[in-house]
Amino acid sequence: MRPVIGMIAAPNPKLLHGRHLINTSYVRAVIAAGGTPLLIPSDGDDGLAAEYLPLLHGLLVPGGEDVTPALYGEDPLRQVTFMNEEKDRMELALIRGAVDRGMPVFGICRGIQLLNVCFGGTLYQDLPAQYPGVLGHAQDMAIRGQLTHRVTLEPDSLLEKLLGGEPLSVNSYHHQAVRTPAPGFTVTARAADGVIEGVEDPERNLYAVQWHPEDLVESHPRFRPLFRHLVERAEQYAGR
Repeated sequence: MRPVIGMIAAPNPKLLHGRHLINTSYVRAVIAAGGTPLLIPSDGDDGLAAEYLPLLHGLLVPGGEDVTPALYGEDPLRQVTFMNEEKDRMELALIRGAVDRGMPVFGICRGIQLLNVCFGGTLYQDLPAQYPGVLGHAQDMAIRGQLTHRVTLEPDSLLEKLLGGEPLSVNSYHHQAVRTPAPGFTVTARAADGVIEGVEDPERNLYAVQWHPEDLVESHPRFRPLFRHLVERAEQYAGR
């Protein structure tokens, strides 16, 4: 049996009214890696997370809208104009439940940010406003499969083992980023301007990246191990 990988599908009236959304590339990347995606609606009380967790062997926390600044004790800057608190609550409940069970968790873009906030870290709400000398991290969505900036990997980190040695370039579609890493998190990748691009926490069985590998796996096979690793860990979890 293929391991089941859960991921949120949430309403986003800013993009499309009356639909639960998740990019197809996440679903296809998990299937190609050998997993079975299970889309979890964000609607309702976050207590519903407990109903879904027994069905899962792994959790993928995908990209999306800004994380609500109140979750890390801040009021929003004027650049933060769209949040989804219901999605935040459900996804945080899924993350905590997955970690409590020892389930593997992989975060992408918003996912690295939400994982960091979940365990006590903070974010840059808007890199251009808060990070002097920042590179262009928010490329046009029309080039989602294009490599746009370089990333340096920490030697002997999980990301280096999965992606190989440098040079490494990635795609980039974000204006927020990890500011203060959560306790227990190790920074494993940075852009040339110092912005954090990857973290891991072996104790919590989680790892995360700031770029979008789901849009690269077809044209750049180098990024496929990021998803295969999640599925392999999920297989181990299922077999316990």
